[in-house]
Amino acid sequence: MRGRYADKTIVLVEETRFFRETVEEALRGAGFRVLAAATAPKGRQLLEAEGHRVDLLVLDLHLSPVDGFDLLEHLRHLKPPHHPPILAMLLGLEIEEAVQQLRGLEVVGVQDKRAAFAQIVYRVAALVNPRGGKERATVRVPLGVPVNYTVGRWQSQGIVFNLSKTGIFLSTDLPVEAGHRLQLQFILPGVPRLFELSGVIVWTASGPGGMTPSGMGVKFLDVDTATEAQLAAFVKLEVQRLSPPPLPGRATP
Repeated sequence: MRGRYADKTIVLVEETRFFRETVEEALRGAGFRVLAAATAPKGRQLLEAEGHRVDLLVLDLHLSPVDGFDLLEHLRHLKPPHHPPILAMLLGLEIEEAVQQLRGLEVVGVQDKRAAFAQIVYRVAALVNPRGGKERATVRVPLGVPVNYTVGRWQSQGIVFNLSKTGIFLSTDLPVEAGHRLQLQFILPGVPRLFELSGVIVWTASGPGGMTPSGMGVKFLDVDTATEAQLAAFVKLEVQRLSPPPLPGRATP
């Protein structure tokens, strides 16, 4: 995804330093231009300075002393191009209450912060490029299921960090160099079968301390038609499940 979103500007307003830096690192790694602020006033300055160049505001609703709702109230009174679409971040138990306070604002989605590390790049990409959901071959969905893999005579286990119908990102502390072939075994939630697939490592990553783990990008090889259809159907359902639902009171496109 690197470079694909180079023309997309994200303003991130998040008070917690670790969360802010981790989300910023992930979005930058995906190719987005990211401007980050720790407070609502700083976020407001960024929005006013960038104007129409801001494609999405990712906003923590627990900012202090001027919290996220105060910034939203400020945005409510602005005219284009100073009120970009908003992805609001908060804890899951508070979503129902927050939705009521977000009525009438330019909020396009709500992100549970407990799942943000696994979902934030996908959520942001889906919001700034809604047509991307139709590009079936390239859509990746976050997952997190175990996978057994064999490279030559070496066997190990990792995690399917994300999945598309054409491959996976296999999270492991011992990535193998690109070009090697491997055998994979994994189960997808809700799909009553064991997937036993061949693949080739097309790239490796090492990300200690960051949001993106160490691991390997794997492209599936010799996938039969039925298996490809099952993978595509699973990805489609996950896209629907993970895509931000329309908020009450907001017209759907």
